[in-house]
Amino acid sequence: MKKILLSIFALTTLVVTAQNVSTTPENRNVVLEEFTGIHCGYCPDGHLLAQQLHDNNPGDIVLINIHVGSYAAPSAGEPDFRTSFGTAIDGQADVAGYPAGTINRHLFAGMQQANGTAMSRGDWSSASSLVLPEASPVNIWSEAIVDMGTNTVTVNVEVYYTGSQTITSNKLNVAVLQNNVEGPQSGGSANPGSILPNGNYNHNHMLRHLITGQWGDQLDTIAQGTLITRAYTWTIPNDLNGVELDPTNFEVVAFISEDQQEIISGDYSSMSWNFPNTEDVYSSEGLATDLSCNALDATDLTITFKNYGNAPLTSVDIDYSINGGASTTYPWTGNLASSGTETVTIPNTVITSPLISNTATFILSNPNGVVDPNPTNNTAIVTFSGVGSGAAGNASINITTDNYGSETTWNLKNSGGAIIADGGPYADGTSAQAPVAVTLDGSECYTLTVLDSYGDGMDSGFGVGSYSIIDQNGMTLTSGGQFTTEDIGYFLTGLATSSSNINNDSELAVYPNPVKNALTITGDYSSANIYDVFGKLVLTSETQKTIDVSTLSNGVYFVNINTENTITVKKITITK
Repeated sequence: MKKILLSIFALTTLVVTAQNVSTTPENRNVVLEEFTGIHCGYCPDGHLLAQQLHDNNPGDIVLINIHVGSYAAPSAGEPDFRTSFGTAIDGQADVAGYPAGTINRHLFAGMQQANGTAMSRGDWSSASSLVLPEASPVNIWSEAIVDMGTNTVTVNVEVYYTGSQTITSNKLNVAVLQNNVEGPQSGGSANPGSILPNGNYNHNHMLRHLITGQWGDQLDTIAQGTLITRAYTWTIPNDLNGVELDPTNFEVVAFISEDQQEIISGDYSSMSWNFPNTEDVYSSEGLATDLSCNALDATDLTITFKNYGNAPLTSVDIDYSINGGASTTYPWTGNLASSGTETVTIPNTVITSPLISNTATFILSNPNGVVDPNPTNNTAIVTFSGVGSGAAGNASINITTDNYGSETTWNLKNSGGAIIADGGPYADGTSAQAPVAVTLDGSECYTLTVLDSYGDGMDSGFGVGSYSIIDQNGMTLTSGGQFTTEDIGYFLTGLATSSSNINNDSELAVYPNPVKNALTITGDYSSANIYDVFGKLVLTSETQKTIDVSTLSNGVYFVNINTENTITVKKITITK
């Protein structure tokens, strides 16, 4: 009997103390910290090289993208992807140019940009090949559990020492990263796989937080055969510097360093998500293609949604409407795992009486045939451009370059694809170019294409550039300036599109943006409604020039401005 009891006790002890980290000696993994920024034209090439290195060495390369430095500083209206941690890491690495990267924060003689550990992107692969064959004295395992009900992430870490070291302590670091962060990016064409359908850039492996602080959690017992366990919990804020934090796109990295400088090894955490509801569909993002000369009254509608329920999502109703018109239901069926993402496109949706600025509204409902317990996250509202209308006859094409006019070219084509006017490149330095006179035929549809070879448009903080084409009656047919590589405008001359539908967007202005307390709207409008990113109406104003938004939390919002003939939607960011 005594032997049986001892056996039961031993089995119980084994279960309680069972560990996940391997006790078998392993080679080192690479932790590549890449220093980047949205105005860095060569950074997308760095992103591509780093991702290729990661993909070619599965399970052995960890990527951490740190937005830092002058190229990461946002211009007006742009997102701020920086963190409070990046400057210190950048300074320690002695970054001399962007993009730069460190491999395990180690100094590789002959590969440094300056006197520190930062290297140019061409050296990352060579440095990694030197690290990967080396034996590591420590193994690391971790899991990250995201609780969507309490809005927390808990990270459990196990560290096991398989060898000895000449130092007496280590640092344990836990970093929270986010994938699929939409935003601007200069030079995005160098990494075409990251260009989104709307022309924005898809940022990945972006550092959002260091749970263990700037330089990690101290580990004082590191002798061979030692097992260390740690658990950390972080309450996730809604946003960071006004940029939404999406926990379903989190990835977590744990790594061990000798001090704040040398990284021994690291790895990604296994991820799991817990949701408060069995069924809950979340409307993530909507998209509608702009109208064009080839599609004057039809758009492709796209809705991306996520399963915020603990049960697989097998069906959902997608209700969509355009410009406040009748709603149509698209029944989706499939099998979407918890925290999974699905994108549905409804092609060639016909629009009755399209406007210059159009609004598409998506409302999701009935996940798995039941009432959604959380309807506040079921709506997405997007805008898309229509085709302008103007008079035949004389017109003027106006170009104001930014500080880099040599990047700007443009052309105007008729419906047959023939170029009837073009211009650029121009001399560098912000200046208004001489207007180009063109003659527009009747019953035509024209395409104005403006290109920026660097990929940051004409108005991204390096001088204020813009373009427009104005007909002989003073009507602006198309205009712009804030884009990435390409901006396209379409307009008709003498066709059926009614001038009563034209909303001269230049007459409506919303500022400041970002805004803290008071939002000003100038122009002739009847009312304005402000929606949060979930499509929930949070504020209504009736023709007030100044709107008090001080009660709204930090984050991204959409302002629907109602005029006599149309709705104009402006995107704003509230930052306090």
